[in-house]
Amino acid sequence: MTPLNTPQPDLCRRAVRAVGASLVLTSAVGAISWGFVPHKRLHAKAWSLLPPDLQRAWHTGPAPLVLRATDADSRKHSDSLEAARHYLDVDDVEAEGLNVWGQPWHDAQQVLVSDSLGQSARRFGVLPWQLEWSYRRLVAAWSPTDSTMPNPEAISRAAADLGHYLADAHVPLHTSGNYDGQRTGQRGIHALWETHALEWMLSPSQRRSCPPCQLEEWTYDPVWTPWETLQESHAMAADVLNAELEWRALCAAQGHGFRRRGRTMTLLPTQEALALWDSLTHGHTWPRYCRAAERIAAAWHSAWVDAGRPHLPRTPKRPWQERLALYLPPQWRAFLLPHPHDTPSPAPLDP
Repeated sequence: MTPLNTPQPDLCRRAVRAVGASLVLTSAVGAISWGFVPHKRLHAKAWSLLPPDLQRAWHTGPAPLVLRATDADSRKHSDSLEAARHYLDVDDVEAEGLNVWGQPWHDAQQVLVSDSLGQSARRFGVLPWQLEWSYRRLVAAWSPTDSTMPNPEAISRAAADLGHYLADAHVPLHTSGNYDGQRTGQRGIHALWETHALEWMLSPSQRRSCPPCQLEEWTYDPVWTPWETLQESHAMAADVLNAELEWRALCAAQGHGFRRRGRTMTLLPTQEALALWDSLTHGHTWPRYCRAAERIAAAWHSAWVDAGRPHLPRTPKRPWQERLALYLPPQWRAFLLPHPHDTPSPAPLDP
């Protein structure tokens, strides 16, 4: 494509430097994941695709899932093992001639460690295996081994994490060691694809909707579906990086503008620039978003079926003492609640 009005070279260079700096700053907020808003919308959309029998059994509604949709990203600040759960650098694995595709973690770990010179087996990421572990964790939450009733909080945590990791598997740049263009001078591309473009597509001005989905047509295999998803995503990675080079050349001079983001004014891609980006990437971002929602719903449904189709117990109305205690100072609550119910500890994320 050729721009209608080509700016002067010196202006282009200054624009590129300014845009590059702004993208580095904004990518620190939105990169490495779908972004705050898209993840929450994905969980809400996935809930709407669940069959009525599961929605009745899981009667808490989508609110707990939406609330916990970004917990996995928040854990990166406190858990040094968390970041590797969100990606698999397929290109780097292939470059080193390592064959881990479709292998169980125990076997893949042997391959990764045998030629690592002391490096961690998790250095390329563990996303496909994490998806299997998270799926098993959700099944276990639905069917506790001690024969107790399923705990709604444990189910919400496990389902939200599974949905988050599965959403990340649909992002092309989560399959590349060049995940933010840092190796090719394209920093900011991660936030462009999965935050700026997605938030624009989800905005009222676009009013985009996903095509009708029959969940019965989806089969979720906890072992192979993650690898299938990553294969689809990695096939798009090179096109995404190439499209960004062309997009940057076309939009360098006037592709960004200041917009309010939260309480600050931030230099972000304009709507026209995002429409051009969507065209240069052949419009694949929105179908990826819709497929992610469908697979998340399929995974939640499959885990529930594997657990034996249990029903959550109806939460009884809280006694007046518990309701009153919500408004009292902590030191006074002991008089009303001498034996408070303990919150169950979350299950480990890794096996």
